Amino acid sequence: MKNKPTIWLVVTALLTQPLRTESAPMADDVVRANNAFALDLYEQLAKQPGNLILSPFSVDTTLAMAYAGARGQTARQISEALHLPGDGTNVHAGFAALLKTLNQTNLSGCQFVLANSLWAQLGYPFLQPFQTCLKDQYNSTLNQIDLTGWPRPFDPAKAAAAREQINAWVKTKTHDKIKEIVPPRLPSPGTRLILVDAVWFKGLWAQPFEKGQTVNAPFRISSEKSISVPTMHVRAHFGYGQNEDLQVLELPYLSGQLSMVIFLPTKSDGLSELEKTFTVSGVRHLPEMFETEVVVAVPRFTETCEFDLKKPLQTMGIQDAFSAADADFSGITTDNVFIEAAIHTAYVDVNEEGTEAAAATQLSSANSILSFFNADHPFLFVIRHNPTGAILFIGRVVNPLE
Repeated sequence: MKNKPTIWLVVTALLTQPLRTESAPMADDVVRANNAFALDLYEQLAKQPGNLILSPFSVDTTLAMAYAGARGQTARQISEALHLPGDGTNVHAGFAALLKTLNQTNLSGCQFVLANSLWAQLGYPFLQPFQTCLKDQYNSTLNQIDLTGWPRPFDPAKAAAAREQINAWVKTKTHDKIKEIVPPRLPSPGTRLILVDAVWFKGLWAQPFEKGQTVNAPFRISSEKSISVPTMHVRAHFGYGQNEDLQVLELPYLSGQLSMVIFLPTKSDGLSELEKTFTVSGVRHLPEMFETEVVVAVPRFTETCEFDLKKPLQTMGIQDAFSAADADFSGITTDNVFIEAAIHTAYVDVNEEGTEAAAATQLSSANSILSFFNADHPFLFVIRHNPTGAILFIGRVVNPLE
């Protein structure tokens, strides 16, 4: 039986930097949908042990690009998993408005690069309306290269050359942080279209940590075991909130457009309980935040994670898109194609100067209470775009040395 052509969905993410932009009203529904999807995806990936870093915004954007060519039940499943509003009307215009907001000119000390790209089999019949939608709404171009040697028999040399070309593009866009997103097993004989979403973020703290104050300190990786890790210190005014179960700290980046928000359970072994409540409904009950002077201790850490998202996305309801028999991407091509793989790679480096990698709580008036925030045990964090409230990255630190 002849191989059915496939779409290969690739999502590449690095943490990026704040932008001086205004929130676009038509993107509000997309932001709410993105944040709901972010928490759903984190819930799925958090089932695995260890440190975690991902960009749900990157995954969301790439799936929205695939949604532009989906039809029937395939489109409905993607729409429901992404929490897209209504029947999806103006969804792509909403993404365009949000992407424009995020892609504004970089500020001093703040660099943000979001680049979408399509890599299509040379000579394959892709529909013009699909190409136009992605170009106009996602600023994405269709790069036609020979992925497999089609229509001739599969050529491993052609596949290797295509893989090298796409990896080189990703490496450039992510400033060498992700050197290989395309694994040797891909492209496969049926691959016809590869969607790539590359994000790179580098941000400097508005209140940097003094390098001379970084010292080794205990970090309790469990209730029974502690390790010694380089721990950064700073004392300044930050957004802060707490209740009996949780402390929340907002560390803004230099422009004020992006912030890292750290969620620290009161109990050293409280991360799993926090993750159970880190849902669309649960986050509504987070502590109210206010601006106050805080003595902060946070470990220095670097994380890299790679995920095969096929099973998590199927669990979230995107079933038909991955099925050769059931996928309906008739808005992309007149031939039958399906998503072969969904791969996501993310990187984050948090140090004294700032962060490098690939819904906003309003602060009330300042007060003079001195608070202490010592992240000496596992915690969860997000990086958000403050004007829109969009969650760009989400992760956890279980062991800063891993």
